[in-house]
Amino acid sequence: MSWLLFIVGIAIIFGLAFYAWRLSQQVKQQEQRQQQELAEADNHLRQKQRELQQDISFVARAVLAEQCEITEGVMRIQYLLSGLDPDVWKSDDLTTLRRHYDETKHMPILDDYKRLDKKQQFQIDRQRWTLESEHKNAIEQELHWLVEYHYPNVTLLHTPHPSSSH
Repeated sequence: MSWLLFIVGIAIIFGLAFYAWRLSQQVKQQEQRQQQELAEADNHLRQKQRELQQDISFVARAVLAEQCEITEGVMRIQYLLSGLDPDVWKSDDLTTLRRHYDETKHMPILDDYKRLDKKQQFQIDRQRWTLESEHKNAIEQELHWLVEYHYPNVTLLHTPHPSSSH
């Protein structure tokens, strides 16, 4: 009888050991899946951040090359920066961009602009052209700064891509 109890005890111990091993394997698999999901999320966010950074530089260069009006460029840059690093928009290096944005953000665009009569459109255009003329030199300097800026607070832009660390 003692042998039978011994064998049953050993079987129970092996069963519990197998169950514990199986649970630990499931936990490891879950942790690996979570790490993989985090890595994929980081990669996706990193790609979005790079796209935003490239878009900001593209718009800034387009304004500098006079391929995009100053006001349109400022509006786009403000929107893009708010998605990448809103603190940069508050930087002392972008004072004129912010001032120009604040002075023009109320102006109607697209369909709202088209609904205005020609006299109202001309008044808005004249106001916008005056502001653009007043701010042009300072805005160009700030856009040059922005093109060279590396966004040190956007950490994923500065962490190596997992596949490039091998």
